[in-house]
This record gives sequence, structure tokens and C-alpha cells, in this order.
Amino acid sequence: MTPSSPETHHFRPLTLHKVALWLIAVAAAIIVIALVFLLAHQRTTGVLSQNLHTVFWYFDVGREYNMATWYNSGLWLLVGALSAAIAVARSAHRRSWWLLTAVALFASVDEYLEVHERLDLPADRLLERLPFDLGFSWVLFGAPIALVIGVLLLRLVLALPARARNGLFLGGALFLLGAIGVESMNGMILAGNDHIVNNAYIYGTMLEELLEMSGVAVAFASLLSLFQHDARNGMLRLDPAVLPPVKPREGSPAPR
Repeated sequence: MTPSSPETHHFRPLTLHKVALWLIAVAAAIIVIALVFLLAHQRTTGVLSQNLHTVFWYFDVGREYNMATWYNSGLWLLVGALSAAIAVARSAHRRSWWLLTAVALFASVDEYLEVHERLDLPADRLLERLPFDLGFSWVLFGAPIALVIGVLLLRLVLALPARARNGLFLGGALFLLGAIGVESMNGMILAGNDHIVNNAYIYGTMLEELLEMSGVAVAFASLLSLFQHDARNGMLRLDPAVLPPVKPREGSPAPR
């Protein structure tokens, strides 16, 4: 049965932009809630101010073990689960899919435990020998690692249908803009203020995390678009473009 036959004609890709927008809306809502309760906390005193700060802590994207961390880590977990499902389906470039799965699962743990910040110790020693400052020194190792992973996954991404390929490029760009670009800026803001957290740093962190969560949301939606749905009978399948080409059986005519 070929992809153009009547039996498969009604399969359509799952919607990419709606899923991404809903996931980004949740991320934005978390940040708005945190901002509202931060401002309320700063403008009140006493027990009320303490209670408002407690709620802010639950949604503060600059902290761990709260709603913001749970959501961010959960997005990465979804990317890893979806990537693993595609790899198990005997798709083309299976090793690359498993690599993406491993990266996403590690990122899920890292969002919760901030493993990447352990790179500060060796990076600080290296930064002392350099004529510039990065604020957060872990970027010295984090950026090259991200570059190597990107190169290893480039072949896979380029082989995907345009909707998923463009979505993954956009998601990766948003994530790196936040994780490396804005976070480096935040590090310099913090260093310039004697490592005392101020509103500029808090607002910068909110922007950074919004970009990161938006990037992961777009990447997840892009992977989801590789699945096709037939509304007539409720069937779901992986896009044939992701699967290895079917070899014609010996003695059967070659497809035209």
C-alpha cells in the first residue's frame, strides 16, 4: 500500500502550531503568575508579604523544585518519550533518534537538578586565563557541547518533512537564545551587582526561561507533527517520510 493510495489518503499530520501555542501559553501563564506575586510581595509588608512570596516561590522560574521546574522538566520528558517512540518504530536514522532521546531525558533531569551548573568549577579556572567575562562560566563548556550535539543531529533534522524540520530549527534557536544568550546576559547583570539578585536579574531570568520553554514546546510540537491521524476511523501512524524506504520484493515491478 503506497502513501498515495485511497486507503491512506485521509491521513493528516497532527496540528503543530496549536499544540505549540497552548504549551507556550502555559509557560507564559506561569511567568505572569510569578511576576504578579513578586510585585505584590515587594509592595506589601508583614505576614501578607511573606505569604505572597511563598506563592511567588511556587512559580519562580529561577528556582528548583516548584511548578515552573516541574513544567519545564516535563516538556523535555515529553520530547524524550516521543523521540523514543519514533526510534522504536524502526524509523530511519534510529541512532540519531536515540541520541535525541538521551539528550532530552538528560535535559529533563538537568532542569530539575541544574546539573549543568556543576560545569562552573572547571570553567572558572579556564575563565581566569581569558580576557573576558561571561557571567556564568559554565557556558564555556555548555556552548561547545550544544554545538556538537547539534552537528550530530543535523542529518536527522534535515531528513525530516519541512514542517517538522523548520519547527525543530525554530525551537532550537529559541532555546539556545534563552539558555546561552540571555542567561549569559543575566550572569553579567548578576556579576555587575556584586552577585546580589535584583529585579533586572529576575526579569531577565523570566525572559530566559520563557524562551527555553517556548523552544522545547515548539520542538515537541514538531515531533508530534510526524504522526498522522485519520479522522474517519481514529487511526494513528508515523509519517511514511520518517520510515526507511520500502525495498521492492524480488520479482515485483519497481514503483514508478
